[in-house]
Amino acid sequence: MSIKFCSKCGNELEPEATFCPSCGADLGVKEEFVKTDSANVEYAGFGSRLIALIIDSIIIGLIGSTLSFVIFISWIPFNIFDPLGGWWYVGFPFDWMLGFLYHWGFEAGKNGQTVGKMAMKIKTVDEKTLSAATTKNYAINNIFKSSPFLILDFIIGIIKNSGDSKRRIRIMQNTSETVVINAK
Repeated sequence: MSIKFCSKCGNELEPEATFCPSCGADLGVKEEFVKTDSANVEYAGFGSRLIALIIDSIIIGLIGSTLSFVIFISWIPFNIFDPLGGWWYVGFPFDWMLGFLYHWGFEAGKNGQTVGKMAMKIKTVDEKTLSAATTKNYAINNIFKSSPFLILDFIIGIIKNSGDSKRRIRIMQNTSETVVINAK
């Protein structure tokens, strides 16, 4: 038998509830979702997540290189996007934004999966409901993913989450309240 939960906060609901008693969400506006049985959930391991990140990084690199060549035309005498001749001024924010939009867009639009995650059969979900997270939570989760801060995110996450049964390895997963599970 399925138990009904609030689509906003994950609180268990009475069968006839029209508003969530915990957060006040109007349940008539959004459908309630069915919580997956957490006993049958397998949290994704480090190896499959790393391979998914590498696959996604290769895709982002190919897209970014192509767009950078077209947009930041380095072979003309004066480039309006890079007047000082240094790639970093424009390249870093451009690469970060491209990577953020890739990860966030795919996860929000493809049920928590990027191309790499689809290949590895894993997905990012809400930690309470184990179903798709909100667009906002996916944005928070991916804010550091394509930046040098990913290393810091990873180091702090490993220290804080050591022994975590949900296998969270990044601090932004705690902040966004998401986990990575094996997709069935």
